[in-house]
Amino acid sequence: MKNVGIILSILAIILSILAICFSLPRTELSFDYLGLITGILGVLVTVLIGWNIYALIDFRQEKQRLVQYFDEQKSNIHLLGSDLRSTFMNQLSNNSLLEKNVADIYSQMMGLNKSLPLSFYYLFHTIGAIRTASQAENYAACNLWLKEIRQVLVYPEQVSIPVTSKKQLLHDLMQMKSTELIVGLNEVIELIMHIKEIPDPIS
Repeated sequence: MKNVGIILSILAIILSILAICFSLPRTELSFDYLGLITGILGVLVTVLIGWNIYALIDFRQEKQRLVQYFDEQKSNIHLLGSDLRSTFMNQLSNNSLLEKNVADIYSQMMGLNKSLPLSFYYLFHTIGAIRTASQAENYAACNLWLKEIRQVLVYPEQVSIPVTSKKQLLHDLMQMKSTELIVGLNEVIELIMHIKEIPDPIS
């Protein structure tokens, strides 16, 4: 109701001005007031039309920006989904390798598989745990397990593993990051380098 009252008041003022303009003699003015009113109305109409055109162009630009934004979001979602799938597949692959390694250990204990000694499996899985802990920035666990290897591998010359397996252990140790926060890493590398090498098993 308040808005209606304002609109009616504005209309009343406009009508009053027009009534005054029509009631006054035209000859008393030195200019054509009707032409002035018409010119003002023409300017207002031009401004309104220009404003509508500007708003339309701005709306189209905003629409294009929104379309581009949503396209980028869809692309990011697809990339995220691809990364998650890749991570999931890698996890499955790692789990399958772990299961196979556990099976190999049981096979070794049962006397069915003599290709790799138990010492390799111990070092392989312990170093794998250390590498994973370093990626998770759990350096306390890294230091604890490296200390365990140093306590177990007192006489590395008495341990024998295949040449390729030894190289794999050394490679895994040297791939660790933030080594300045890991205590005893160089000592373990030195111990493994002194492990006795045997020929690789023939598959």
